[in-house]
Amino acid sequence: MSDLRDLPLDMRPLLHRLFQPIRINRLELRNRSMMSSIHLNLEEFPDQFERMAHFYRLRARHGAGLIVTSGCAPDVAGAFAKDGFSLKSDAELPAHRLLTEAVHAEGGHIALQIMHFGREAVHGHLVSASPLKLASSIFSPRQMEEEEILTLIGAYADCAQRAIEAGYDAIELIYSQGFLIHQFLARGTNQREDRWGGSLENRMRLAIEVAKAVRERVGPDYPVIFRIPCMDLFEGGLDTEEALALIEALLPYGIDLLSVSIGWHDSYVPTIAMTAPRAAFATATRLVRQRFPALKLCASNRINDPRVAESLLLDGSADMVAMARPFLADAAFMDKALRNDFDGINPCIACNQNCLDYVFAGQPVGCSTNPQSVRPEEGHYAPLAQAVDVAVVGGGIGGMAAALFLRRRGARVTLFESSQALGGQLLMAGEIPDKREFAGTVRYYGQALRREGVEVLLGRAFQPADAQRFGHVVVATGCAPRLPQDLPGTDLPHVRQYSDVLAQQLPVLPPVVIIGGGGVACDMAKYVKKRHDEREHEAWQYLSSRAEPGSLQAFAAPEASSAAPVTLVQRSSRKFAMRLGRTTRWIQIKDLQRLGVVMRNRLEIQEITAEGVRILDKKTQAVELLPARTVILAAGHQPRSELVQALVEREVPHSVIGSTALEADERAVTNISSVIASAYEFAMAFGNAAHG
Repeated sequence: MSDLRDLPLDMRPLLHRLFQPIRINRLELRNRSMMSSIHLNLEEFPDQFERMAHFYRLRARHGAGLIVTSGCAPDVAGAFAKDGFSLKSDAELPAHRLLTEAVHAEGGHIALQIMHFGREAVHGHLVSASPLKLASSIFSPRQMEEEEILTLIGAYADCAQRAIEAGYDAIELIYSQGFLIHQFLARGTNQREDRWGGSLENRMRLAIEVAKAVRERVGPDYPVIFRIPCMDLFEGGLDTEEALALIEALLPYGIDLLSVSIGWHDSYVPTIAMTAPRAAFATATRLVRQRFPALKLCASNRINDPRVAESLLLDGSADMVAMARPFLADAAFMDKALRNDFDGINPCIACNQNCLDYVFAGQPVGCSTNPQSVRPEEGHYAPLAQAVDVAVVGGGIGGMAAALFLRRRGARVTLFESSQALGGQLLMAGEIPDKREFAGTVRYYGQALRREGVEVLLGRAFQPADAQRFGHVVVATGCAPRLPQDLPGTDLPHVRQYSDVLAQQLPVLPPVVIIGGGGVACDMAKYVKKRHDEREHEAWQYLSSRAEPGSLQAFAAPEASSAAPVTLVQRSSRKFAMRLGRTTRWIQIKDLQRLGVVMRNRLEIQEITAEGVRILDKKTQAVELLPARTVILAAGHQPRSELVQALVEREVPHSVIGSTALEADERAVTNISSVIASAYEFAMAFGNAAHG
């Protein structure tokens, strides 16, 4: 861009390819980022379009190249919920113009995603290719009749025409993610025997007819984006050759940009959770590039860093990069990338807690690490009536968040942390395999505190006498691991608290028994297995790559799943990791099974001995000794309340937030969403009568 080249060298963006303009048909975009579709679940609010307009306006203001709306239904049955987001009649045009005008006022561009949810809807009047119920739904769909299908094709064209009238710069037709057109495309969800099912030609018919009708209606010069399934990862989904055949069949109808889609919501491979590596599915985009080199392609899935986006653009994998949840986490994602302020970006950690889990629960979508996201006040912090000196005690994520939000409201904040590092439980969680994204949250909040003028005192324990310097004290000291008082043997030298294993990197010798069945215990099982197995394999790889041929014949390569026997035991009969969200619990359990972790519940844990853990199986009444050279305790938490008692005795104005304020509850430590949310709500209410 010429205006960027005019900047001094030290101010030019390092990611020059990401900020290079691109033309999509007649549409000129200022950069190569796409904020892909995010269903916001705002239908319950009478001002849902005003809220959406504010959400999109902020992203446009901060440089998103092209914003794609939530999935917009072309008819009544296609909406996600009753009164869901739709453009099925002219009466809805004024509401949609709120969105387009808000984005255009900030110099941005916006596309309408036209989507029929099919059997994925929740309103109870579902239709699909075949009457096959989604496993996670309580509703069964009705098979569409021929006349309904033809009417729907016309509804797509009508919706596209209205998109132009509403001021949208482009439309996106989504044929993926398990929604209606995908349900027609895939063998596993289309069991029809008429001209809309059976052969690939028949299963593609709806997709092609929709593309034909839409292109005829909008004309050759209007940008049409296709989101195409290219890696289904689903039994009965499209295979690679079928996906490529679909693209070939759509070429006559003008694919101005092909957004490569990965997976269904019920794919057997996690595609958008933290466990998936960054840009893990760029292979699919490269495959399409090889077959269709002239097409403009957009890569997607698990891209949360602008530098990763730049790498995909530079190596030719894609012409644009689609990111959805990163724009939930930080509205100014692209602005900060433009300024090379990578540490200033609040990264999406792919936890799914406030986004995808909330979509399925029917709750308004937000972000675990950005509690203002999608809220009417996003981007604004109401100033305090008068400045006040506040001490925040505890440098975990709850304390960091409270200190930052209070400072943004104008308080003078000092943060006390007795250790030498910020992050607390979240810092430890970052040691768990597949949870290293947490380090980005700690980094973001840490740098934000310092930039915004919070005084951070590391290695400095707060003393009750310090309270006289402050008008208010916020206690965010979190929880301590619980020591089971009724279990003999917890003082033996081979018994470790999970927090000591993680924080101190203590050695763990197999076989290992982990006492506990919640999210922390399950994480520890993965940590033990992977740390041990990785160490063994790294050592073998080092030797085998450097040793003389034949010199290692006496040694055997380590086996991945048997090297470190790990057993999880819990007293209750509840499911393991039962408090994890719908979109992540199944991943955790599958990972444990794949790693060979043994999971035992409904037990009486009688004692820990030097040889292992003695249990009574309540189902069989059999007593067993589970061999263990290391026993790890992950049996819940208890709030640290000593400081609270001292402040009460001294009558010091104070508040208790985060897990410190909760009962011994695993969510107090493992749920980053609830901790940051409680810090935000406290900071926003601070200064009213309740807080002095």
